[in-house]
Amino acid sequence: MFSSRFAKLVTDNKSAWKAGLVVVVAGTVFKVVYFNFSRGLMVDHMERRHHQATEHLRGAREFGSKMAKTREDSVPSLTPEQKEQLQEYLKLMKATQPDIYPKESGRWD
Repeated sequence: MFSSRFAKLVTDNKSAWKAGLVVVVAGTVFKVVYFNFSRGLMVDHMERRHHQATEHLRGAREFGSKMAKTREDSVPSLTPEQKEQLQEYLKLMKATQPDIYPKESGRWD
């Protein structure tokens, strides 16, 4: 009973069903085209930003290494007495602050 009634409604309203099908198909096509278009824009934008960030990072690393070399070249080397004092200071720090130097102070052995 229901199926014959439904079949009659479908045949009576063929133009309405066709219009509905056209709307669904057009909406699906629009979604697919818009998704691919917007995805392409986002991918291009992200590639551009990644390239800019990579270039900036490379420049920052070069600048950092150049400045480190400049600092090392401009600082005089330690005298033997200063080296000895530095070693004594480091030993004192290991003994008084074992939390900062756990491996060197023998705490993790």
